[in-house]
Amino acid sequence: MLRFVILILCSLLVCGGCGQQAKTETKAASQDPQCVPTPVRNFQTEQKAKSLSERVGGIDQAVAVHIDKQMIVALQVSNFNRLRLKPLKKQVSQQLKSAFPGNEIRVTTDSKMYNELEKLSKKPWTNEQESACKQKKKLMDIEKMRD
Repeated sequence: MLRFVILILCSLLVCGGCGQQAKTETKAASQDPQCVPTPVRNFQTEQKAKSLSERVGGIDQAVAVHIDKQMIVALQVSNFNRLRLKPLKKQVSQQLKSAFPGNEIRVTTDSKMYNELEKLSKKPWTNEQESACKQKKKLMDIEKMRD
């Protein structure tokens, strides 16, 4: 009987400790200075940036993610156009910076970053602070992978 009581008390302590940790993580995400106010994603700007990028000769596809004032555009280039990566990136970067002044714009041709941005761009956006904050942090992690 004593073992049973001890087992119940231990399980309650373990479960109670987990509940406190979850509350602490939620509180930490809501107090993150990068997430106050709630991050905003601009789909119209993303589509326009993608369109502008794909108009440049030599670029097969583009994907863009724009959260708050930060935009990352990844380009997919194939065949002999890969020999002109730097000039293509520079041309797209200049066009986007003139089209969207006041935004921090990064352009990359890294295929891994392209895949990660494509996954992020397909995720549905919610205005819930915790979810929006996670997606903004994911964008920042992708930017750290930059070439």
